[in-house]
Amino acid sequence: MDYYEILKSAIGFGGYELSEMESKIDRLWVEGHLTTEQRTELRTLAAEKARDADQIDVVQQLAALERRVYDLEHPTDIYPIWEAGYKTQQHEIVRYDVTGDGEYDLCRYDGGRSYTALSIGKIEGWHLLDRELNATHDITRDADGGYVLTPIEQPTEEAGE
Repeated sequence: MDYYEILKSAIGFGGYELSEMESKIDRLWVEGHLTTEQRTELRTLAAEKARDADQIDVVQQLAALERRVYDLEHPTDIYPIWEAGYKTQQHEIVRYDVTGDGEYDLCRYDGGRSYTALSIGKIEGWHLLDRELNATHDITRDADGGYVLTPIEQPTEEAGE
C-alpha cells in the first residue's frame, strides 16, 4: 500500500483535524510521495469528509474556560449597581458604567467622608478598579458632567529600593 492509499484510507475512517490532515498531505507531496493530482484529490476528500465535531479549536476552548474560571474567581455581580441618590459608604465597591462602553465597571469610594450621596466622581476619592479590586484610575467629572479617568501611577520595583 502506498502513501496515497494510506491517506485515503485514513480520511475514510475520519476522526482527524482537517488542518493536520492537510499538513500531512502537503508534506508527502513536497517530499515527492504524492502527485499533484493525488494531493488535490486527497485535500478535497479530506475537506468533504471532515466532521465539524472533530475540528475543535483547543486553544479557543481553553481561553473560554480560563475566562469562565476567572469570572467565577472574580465575580462582579455581588456589588450593588450605583443609582442616583445611592448612599455609598467609604471603601464600598459599586458597579457603574463610567467608561461608557455599556458594561458595568467596578468603582470604589475612598474619600474622606464616611459616606456620600453625591454621584460618582463628583467629589474626590472615587477610583476605577480592575477585577482584582486594585485601583487603576481616579474618577472625576469634567464641566460637562462627563467622566475623566486619570491613571494611577503604580510604584515600580526600582522606586521601592
